[in-house]
Amino acid sequence: MKKYYKKMALALGFCSVFSTLPAVAALQSFEVENNNDVKCGYKNDNGKVVVAAKYYSCGDFSEGMARVSLMKMGTVKGYDGAEDYEDYLYMQGYINEAGKLVIPVEHQAPLFYGVIIDYRDFKEGLVAVYKNGKYGYMNKTGKMVIPYAYKTAGDFSDGRVVVSKNDKYGVIDKTGKTVVPFKFNWLDDYYEGLAMYSTLMQGDEEGKIGFVDRSGNIAIAAKWNEAMEFSEGLAAVKVGGYNNGKWGVIDKTGKVIVPPKYDMAYIEPMGDSPDVDGGRYEDGKLDVYNLNTKGANAYNDGYDSITRYTLDRQGKVLSKKTYADWNEMDEERFPQNYQ
Repeated sequence: MKKYYKKMALALGFCSVFSTLPAVAALQSFEVENNNDVKCGYKNDNGKVVVAAKYYSCGDFSEGMARVSLMKMGTVKGYDGAEDYEDYLYMQGYINEAGKLVIPVEHQAPLFYGVIIDYRDFKEGLVAVYKNGKYGYMNKTGKMVIPYAYKTAGDFSDGRVVVSKNDKYGVIDKTGKTVVPFKFNWLDDYYEGLAMYSTLMQGDEEGKIGFVDRSGNIAIAAKWNEAMEFSEGLAAVKVGGYNNGKWGVIDKTGKVIVPPKYDMAYIEPMGDSPDVDGGRYEDGKLDVYNLNTKGANAYNDGYDSITRYTLDRQGKVLSKKTYADWNEMDEERFPQNYQ
């Protein structure tokens, strides 16, 4: 089972609604390095520095706000009852499109797995903020509108958000009211009206994934070992374990559109990325992969090559191509990285 942090933000420019006033140029982040110390700030489209390079990291604009962060020493809350300890904290605040710091840099962005900083952007006017091991939600004035009460917290979509407390997942609205009871062992964000849930219990090695609707009712029974979220009305699902499972495709009724027969439905994360590459339909197409084996099992015995299949919405193979390894495929997809 995979939980993905998805933090994509759209850079938005500010334009005055009054024709008599000059338009404000959109801000873009830039970096300055001094003795291996890299700081960032923001320039406008004319290259003028609007926000001095003084921050550890600078985010893109989302809903007229951009995240800026600094590092400082502080007390890190021990996870799941572990002892607190002293370490660097990643603190974030927010600037507006004029470059003004409207929310001070005083909200912690926790660190997961030692590499993933849980930076957050505004979604539907609210942003998840973290304090003493709990999440709550803040509006664009810096006011807490939903108190710190949740162990995990997603981003708002259609006025709702998936959160967890007491080791159970549910859904709340913008007032903090529970709209899906806290009864799930794990619940992912909603996509196209459905969210993945898992039967996995703490300490268990087995668990299955299904999908629930916006009311929390079971829409597709939990019988898949792994799954991706719905995209364009379809979802990639897996039957079997990590080393020998096969991927197929289902629709929103749970009907199998593509029988499970492919080794992989996405490319594993590279570097510090928390997310996978692919696994979702785009423009009616999905890329899946088979590992051409040297022995009985590609994961245990190695493989000679990789074949990529591009499927349409009915599972028909539109095209296929074989590569010696992932690097060869990556070089074809991103040639600018290999110049």
